[in-house]
This record gives sequence, structure tokens and C-alpha cells, in this order.
Amino acid sequence: MDIWRLIDRDHANITQLIREIPNALNGPGVVRSRERLLSDLIDELHVHAVAVDAGLMTLLERHEEGRALVGELRREHRQAAAQLDALAQSNPGRVAGWLDRFEDVTYLVDQHLHRHGHELLPLARRLLSDQDIDAATTAFVRAKGRALRADGRGPGAAAGSGELALAVTVGLVAAGAAWLAWRSGLLRGAAGTERGRDDHDLSRGQPRSDRAASSAPGQRVPGENLRARQDRLLDEAIEETFPASDPISPKRITR
Repeated sequence: MDIWRLIDRDHANITQLIREIPNALNGPGVVRSRERLLSDLIDELHVHAVAVDAGLMTLLERHEEGRALVGELRREHRQAAAQLDALAQSNPGRVAGWLDRFEDVTYLVDQHLHRHGHELLPLARRLLSDQDIDAATTAFVRAKGRALRADGRGPGAAAGSGELALAVTVGLVAAGAAWLAWRSGLLRGAAGTERGRDDHDLSRGQPRSDRAASSAPGQRVPGENLRARQDRLLDEAIEETFPASDPISPKRITR
């Protein structure tokens, strides 16, 4: 899965959360409450922004034609994120006009994502080489994995809507990691017999992603620690893809 599809899926997840929030119930006892979904939206937007910045914006700002757009999009994200944070501090069930404020803020988010799809991505396709796109995909997956672990949310965050969102996000990161492992295996195939036992295994038809899958957690069982399972799934998706010289910090996953 390349960076274009990863970004499209992120946009779809964010848009779906925006649609669900106005119809959600309120209250701490409600699993898919407005508060919980709004927290998920803030997290999803943050992780996406970190990944896009690392994957595309860092490369595009090296081109004179891309610098202005990158600066504008970074400012837009900061503004939208600040307004979402302020909205999260208020009580959706008690503050008059909360839905109107939510609509105004998420309109900014919609416009921001529209600019991603209609300005950022076309410019990246035009300015970046195939090698740049491969590097952008690698950076996107790495940054998203780090952001998922670094953006802690508390012990209850993995339940309810957060669990579903995390499953989707981990799946996307895993798909991106598998794509990178596949491409990396193709590029190294010719030299496989000269790099020791691991690359000898590759030359016999067992890619790194297959070896990772063989040691990945099996089907979920009752009573299993969900957060530990999520960490293992993300580890297996990324560990065999990236060099040991650039490890991901072992912090708590957020979704």
C-alpha cells in the first residue's frame, strides 16, 4: 500500500468520525459518546498530520514551488487542532450552541483535507520522483507508528470506539509496512546470497513479512490484555521492515 492510499484511508477515517459525532449520545457511561468520538477525532487528525508532514511536506518544502503550500497547510492544521482542543474542554450536553461550534470547526478540517487532496497530493505527484515517493511512504509509516505510541490517552482508551479505530489504524500501518517489506525484498533479491542467514532465507522465498507473520499473535482469546496485544501487532508490522538503527520508542499505544 503506497502513501497515496494510506492518506486516502486516513481522510476517510477522519471524515467518518466527523459524521458520527453529531448523532452520538452524551455521558461518561456511553461507549460511543460525543466526548469519546471527539477525542478519537483529535487523535486521528494529530497522527495523520505527523505522518503527512514526515512523509510529504518535508520533501516538498525542499522545492521552491512547494514551500508556500506546506507553510499554509501547517498553519491550517495548528488552527483547526487548537479549536478542536478548545471544543473538547466544553461539555457537549450543557454548552448551548456546541453543535454549531463543532460544525464550524469541522468545516475547517474538511477544507484542510480538501486542500490535501486537491493541492498537496497533485503537487507531490508532479514534483517528487519515484525514489522520493518510496522514501515518503517509508517516512509516513515510521512517523505514524511513533505517533501512535507517543500520543498517550489513558488506560480506558482502547475500549469502545477507540478499539475499532485502533484496529483500523494498526491495519493500515501494517499494510504500509508489508508493502515496504515487499519492495525492499525485490530491491535486495539479487544480493540475497551474500548477506548471511536472514537474506539467505529471503532468497529461498520467505520474505521478512512472512517471518514476522509467523511470530505474530494468533486469534484473540478471552481475558487477553488488549493493549499488550495491540503493541505486539504493531511491533510485528514494523519491526521486520525497518533497520534496527532506527527503533520505535516502546511507549503506550493510543488508539
